[in-house]
Amino acid sequence: MHRLLRHLQSLFRVEPGRPALWAGLRASISTALPLCLAFLSTVPEASWAGLTGLLVTLADKGGSYHARARVMGVVTVLGSLVGMLAAPAGRTYWVDASLLLLGVTAANFARSYGETAGSVGGQLAVIFVVSLGAPTSSLRETLLRGGALLMGGLWAMALSLVLWPLRPYRPARRAVARVYAGLASAAEELHTGTLDGATASQWADGLQRHARIRPEIERARGVLAATRRGRPDESRRGEHLLVLVELAEPMVALLSSLAEAMQVVGRDPHMNATRERVARLCEAFAAMDLWVARALRQERNEGMSAPPRLVLRPKHRQPARMAAPPVRQSAEGPLSMHVAALLARLREYAGVAHETASGLLFGDPVSQRGKGTVKGLPKAPGFSAWRPLRDNLHPDSLVLRHALRTGMVATAALGLTRALQVGDAHWVSLTVISILQPHAGSTEERVLQRTMGTLVGASLAALIATTVHTPPLMVAVISVLTAISVALLPLNFGAFQVLLTPDYLLMATLSSGDWTVASQRSLGVLIAGTLALLGTWTLWPSPERRRFPDAAASALRADGKYLQQLATHRSGTEPAVNEERRRLDQALLEAESSFQRLMTEYRGPPQHLEPGMALLTYTRRFALAVTALGTGRFEDRTASVLPQQLAQRASDSLELLARALQERREPPPLPSLALPRTSGDPVLSALLERVPRQLGILHGAVARISEDPALR
Repeated sequence: MHRLLRHLQSLFRVEPGRPALWAGLRASISTALPLCLAFLSTVPEASWAGLTGLLVTLADKGGSYHARARVMGVVTVLGSLVGMLAAPAGRTYWVDASLLLLGVTAANFARSYGETAGSVGGQLAVIFVVSLGAPTSSLRETLLRGGALLMGGLWAMALSLVLWPLRPYRPARRAVARVYAGLASAAEELHTGTLDGATASQWADGLQRHARIRPEIERARGVLAATRRGRPDESRRGEHLLVLVELAEPMVALLSSLAEAMQVVGRDPHMNATRERVARLCEAFAAMDLWVARALRQERNEGMSAPPRLVLRPKHRQPARMAAPPVRQSAEGPLSMHVAALLARLREYAGVAHETASGLLFGDPVSQRGKGTVKGLPKAPGFSAWRPLRDNLHPDSLVLRHALRTGMVATAALGLTRALQVGDAHWVSLTVISILQPHAGSTEERVLQRTMGTLVGASLAALIATTVHTPPLMVAVISVLTAISVALLPLNFGAFQVLLTPDYLLMATLSSGDWTVASQRSLGVLIAGTLALLGTWTLWPSPERRRFPDAAASALRADGKYLQQLATHRSGTEPAVNEERRRLDQALLEAESSFQRLMTEYRGPPQHLEPGMALLTYTRRFALAVTALGTGRFEDRTASVLPQQLAQRASDSLELLARALQERREPPPLPSLALPRTSGDPVLSALLERVPRQLGILHGAVARISEDPALR
């Protein structure tokens, strides 16, 4: 019952954001114009252009124009080819079933190359199955179908990439602007929490929101890399944006470090001066980030106000990487040397961000400080076309299992519907393809969404069919439904499905004239949902509770490697440390995604999942604690806040916990850690004391997981 309620909640959950109105209008035009031309030309095969017009538009996930053109072009060209290859082959059942098995399996195996390739494979599978279900009788019809599919895709590409305003760097600028808007929100929360004396749970919620900036940074990196690859002769704007993206990495670390420091300070009246300085600088930093985000969204410099000044500038000019000031007494209380070092470095990076954003806005070259920020970035590994295939061609591969499962269940659906003499058997196979997901919990949610959507959508289609009888009005209704459904896709998949189902049904009715399609589709989706559930439960079931311990162990090991990097480098914001922190964040995101899937699959009482939640929470908290210790260090400092001996012992402890998780056994006792002296800095002392305490909490969480069969 708990599991069913969670799935029903996801069915009605509305994501934050606004409807994608422009995307809906573009999808409507991409679909409706080919249908109008097919109706006017009285060539039935021309209506296939509407299918690729819709699918190519749905394949456009945003990003740089170069990347979008590449993805949409692949769907257009390969869609035309697979449509022609499948067109003459669907007359004999055994040939039909064999091609369906091979084609669907191959299309889903494209997920080996990532989510984008998996999405392209899904679009191609739709074209392949639909074409297979409507066999042609002559070579002329086959060529006309291929030409119509090609023209529909080219029309959708032209509409998205040419007729819409073409500003190559606009997607990259907006992606980077979202990063700085997130930094501003994090700084504002830190300002409020510092002044109000936030509770432990409020600090934990704030730090969790800090972690959400990481996906935005990675998305901005990807968009910018694709844009720069597509324009090799242009570099100034790309260089400005690259500097701004790479500046965000250490600034997130500095904000997280300040949040950890302010949490240990709490409401101590002796630290009023430290709290006051942190609050004022965070307020100014948030204003600066908002100014940078606005500058990135501007196409020109008109209307831009002067940037806000950062407060607390030193009276005398000092080097950019100045030594951390000693602890000194003020009228309000002691100033922490550690916190002062963090504030000084945050001011330094904010100044570079302001210089870079101003240079982008006014066309100035990148400053020397900005160039120093991106110096020493790790090179991207070379792409190998065969390596993803080799990595997934083994029996334990999740991608291979999903591809085989989808091909086999889709083929079984074809045989069953033909045996039961259900009309349009290929549509049932197509429904199976859209329902089946790599994970059982996601498949169960999709079954509910697709079943409810098809039943409600079929009823809506039947209602429309009783009032709309002419093809021109039918095309108009299809256009409106397409626009609304695509616009609602970012908010709720169920609403998208409800409105897209009558869209497909009306297109099928328009081409065939058969008004019994709606009832056949309703029966078909019930068959498809049942087969999809049976397939995901019986064909190579891989419950998430078996994968979660491995994902959590990887996050613990990444924690240990990050700790060692901080101990061996003189500064916590060097490129090598930033790269290791990036890997740690990715490992944490993968572990958290695995736990979310585990929650959708779990059937028992929710309290049994508490050890896994505690493990993830304190794995991230441990990373934040060591970030707070290492980020404030400066290059000319002789004494290390994180001695290598302490880092090695803590890393060994994390390795023991990771090994116990993977072997599903109770972890051994942790060795004691000797903490170094901190020269009387109260904040630094409290941060150091967190290291063994959080290791102990992690040890307890791993021990509880080993005792509870729900997570083993």
